[in-house]
Order: sequence, then C-alpha cells, then structure tokens
Amino acid sequence: MQASEALLQVVRQIQGILTQLPATSYQQPLPEYRGSSVGQHFRHILEFFQCLETGMTSGRIDYAARQRNPLFETLPMVADAAFAAFTAQLQHFNAHMSVEVYAELGSDERPSYGSTIGREMVFVYDHAIHHLAIIRIGLQAHFPEVDIDVHLGVSPSTIKSKLGKEN
Repeated sequence: MQASEALLQVVRQIQGILTQLPATSYQQPLPEYRGSSVGQHFRHILEFFQCLETGMTSGRIDYAARQRNPLFETLPMVADAAFAAFTAQLQHFNAHMSVEVYAELGSDERPSYGSTIGREMVFVYDHAIHHLAIIRIGLQAHFPEVDIDVHLGVSPSTIKSKLGKEN
C-alpha cells in the first residue's frame, strides 16, 4: 500500500466518526485531555494534512505555522468537508518531490531539513494514528454510542503483530 492510500483509509475512519458526533460532544472538554476536546485533536490532525498540502505548491512545510482554525475544532461538519477537500487533492501529490521541512525545536532558530512529499505523507499518517489513539480514549470514555473502527488509532505494525499471534 502506498502512503496516499493509507492516508485515504485514515480519512475514511475520521469521517466515520465526524458524521456520528454532534457538535456539543465534538467540542466538549474532556478530563483525559486536560480540558481539550475531541474536536481539537481532529483539528490538529487536519492542519498537519493541510501543511503537507501547502508544501506541494510552496516546496516548504512548516507544521508549526498551522492556521489553527477554530471552526475545525467546533463544527464536525466543517472538519469533515476540509478532510474531504484534502483527499480530493491527495491524488495530485508527487511523492518524489523534494521539500524543505522547518523544525520547531524550542529555540529562536528554525532549522530546515530536506525531505520529500512521500516521506512527509508517512509522517502525517503516523501523526494521525497517534492522535486517533488519543481520540479513541475520549470516545470510549465519554461517547460509547459512537461506533469506532476496530483499528482506529492502531498502527499497522501492531495490527500485523496481533494477527500473527492469533494464527
């Protein structure tokens, strides 16, 4: 499977949740998140995807320069539409294109590192899996009515490892 296909699968999982959550649940502060919401985690994932998309046209990716659009964390339908827009552009991504990725390492210096769109697709995929694991915790604890994909927030290597132990 290519990174673009993996990203599409993750977005489908995300959209499956977004269509089930009312805005009040989506934006509800949760103690497991120290007062953050499920919506804030979805916004975070989305904005990393958007940084990647911007990198396709600019040749630069700066994950620290996200827009932090409050509509993405308060209105699941708006986030859903933005994820759909991202997937519509995904087919145009050139995995071999070189990009400069700017790092935020806690100082005034912002070093950049050479990468490719393909490598960054893998990064945002892994980043999304991590946040989906966190989202899963909040959903299971507070919104048991939400139908959650069995593999939501589980890395492919963990899935393969578990399958190998079952056989």
